[in-house]
Amino acid sequence: MPRANLQAEIRQLPRLMRPRLTRLAPLVAALAMTVSSSLPLQAGEFKLPDGPGRALVYAKCRTCHDLQYVIESKGMTADAWDGLLSDMEGFGVELTSDEYDRILTYMSTYMSDKPAPAAPATDATVETVDGGSVFAENCTSCHQEDAQGIEETFPPLAQNNDLFLSTYFPARVLINGMSGAITVNGKPFEGEMPSFAHLSDAEIAAVVNYLRDNFGNHASAHPNIDQLKPETVADIRQTEMSPQQILALRNSLKDK
Repeated sequence: MPRANLQAEIRQLPRLMRPRLTRLAPLVAALAMTVSSSLPLQAGEFKLPDGPGRALVYAKCRTCHDLQYVIESKGMTADAWDGLLSDMEGFGVELTSDEYDRILTYMSTYMSDKPAPAAPATDATVETVDGGSVFAENCTSCHQEDAQGIEETFPPLAQNNDLFLSTYFPARVLINGMSGAITVNGKPFEGEMPSFAHLSDAEIAAVVNYLRDNFGNHASAHPNIDQLKPETVADIRQTEMSPQQILALRNSLKDK
C-alpha cells in the first residue's frame, strides 16, 4: 500500500490504536518537552520560511511546543516529515486530512532536503481578509472552535473583556505574545501565549475585529474602542515588547 494511503488510514484509527514510528521517538519526546524547558521567546525568534501553509504550521505545532526543533530539523526527507506528523497526531494534535496535507506540503517544500523555491511574491495592495478564517486556522487549536478555551489550560476568547482593554491591546498580544498568570472570567490560567507576528497586519486587524464582534463579545464593546486597522497594526509592530511586558501592560490596563 502506498505510504500516503497508509497514513490516511492511520489517521482514521482511534488515537490509542495508531502505531508509533520508533525512529522518530527521540525527536517527538524532545518536542513535547520544550514547553516546560524553554525560556520565554521574543517575538522575532524561530521564523519559518514564507510560503503557503506557514501560518498553519505556526498554529498547530505551537499548541505543544515552540519551533526550535522544527527549525533544527530542516533537511529531513518528506517521508520523515510525514512520519513525524503521524506521530504527533498520536500524541493528540488535532489535524483534519486537509490540514495534515497542507502542513506536509509546506514541510516537504520549504523544510526538507530539497532546495526550497523562491518566496512567493506579495501583493502590495490592501488585503481583504476574512477574520473568521484567520481565527479558524490560527486560534482554534488552543482556544477551540467555540472560543471557550480549555479549562485550566487555555483561556476563553468568548466573553473576554481583554479584547476591549484598549483599541491596541489585543494586537500587541498577537504580535509579542504574553506570559504569566492571568484570570479570565473568574478562572485562573498560567502559561505562554506565543507570538503571531508572522500574520500580516491585515490578518491581525481582521481577527481582532472578528473576535470583538462574535462569541458574545459584542455585548462588552466599549464606545471608545475603534475597529482595528492594518495601518494601526503596522505602527504597533514598531515597538517591540517581551511577553512579560505585555502581561504588565494588561495588569496596568485592568487597574484603570
